[in-house]
Amino acid sequence: MLKLKLMRVFLICVLLVLPVFSSYGENDLDERAKSYREEGYCLQSKGDLKGAFMFYQKAIQLEPLYVEVYNDLGVLYEGTGEDEKVVQMYSKALELDPQYLSAYTNLAFFYEKKGDIEQASYYWQKRYELGEEGEYWWQVAGQHLDQLNAYPPFVKARQEKAAKQLGADLSYKREQARLKIVEEARLRFETGSSLFLKGDYAAAIREFQIVKFIDSSDGGEIKAKAEEFLKKAEDMRVKTLAINYATEAVNYIKSEDFLAAGEKLKDAFSVVSDISHKE
Repeated sequence: MLKLKLMRVFLICVLLVLPVFSSYGENDLDERAKSYREEGYCLQSKGDLKGAFMFYQKAIQLEPLYVEVYNDLGVLYEGTGEDEKVVQMYSKALELDPQYLSAYTNLAFFYEKKGDIEQASYYWQKRYELGEEGEYWWQVAGQHLDQLNAYPPFVKARQEKAAKQLGADLSYKREQARLKIVEEARLRFETGSSLFLKGDYAAAIREFQIVKFIDSSDGGEIKAKAEEFLKKAEDMRVKTLAINYATEAVNYIKSEDFLAAGEKLKDAFSVVSDISHKE
């Protein structure tokens, strides 16, 4: 049972102990020291903590500034329940390299499991501040800080940032919606203008009316143009209608159908009268 527990702790910590820049570059390390560390990993994964400890010690003897090994020892001591040594090893790693993020994460988890919210929050905040925005453990640190709620200013700042981002997203969506409406209004106006030039005034009127209905939110420029052309299109449609009635009346007169010609003239006069009243 103990062996399975130690295996689980080790596998979790393998995820935490990712390669990062430390006081010693990886290429600067003694190859034997790296080999000892790898052997220590191997033994630790098999539950041989005593053997793992021996190889970690050998690695440190060759490379006293081997930051990762101090972190490894902290993980090992967590498995044996030696809390004081756990803190010593993780702290030693941070003393050698204050940018070594895995140790901050491990200390944060360690203190959180112990119920020391103040210390856990401190190390989570350090992990958050030193991490790269968006990366996995940066997000994890932020989530733990929110849950622990031990740093109200930090939580407030995160909430304000989230609210600001939400506001920016909504503004962007509103702007995109506005631009979409403006583009639709512009296309409708261009279609109406083309129909107007072709003499299809009824279809042009429909397009201009749609433009008027759309709130283009661009200072009303497109809408004002549509209203102007709508009036012209309506006038031209009525005038064209009156001319057509008059032409039909003339044709009826030529064919001596004076009754039909009279009806068409009435229609023409009615249209002309409507234009006069509007003017």
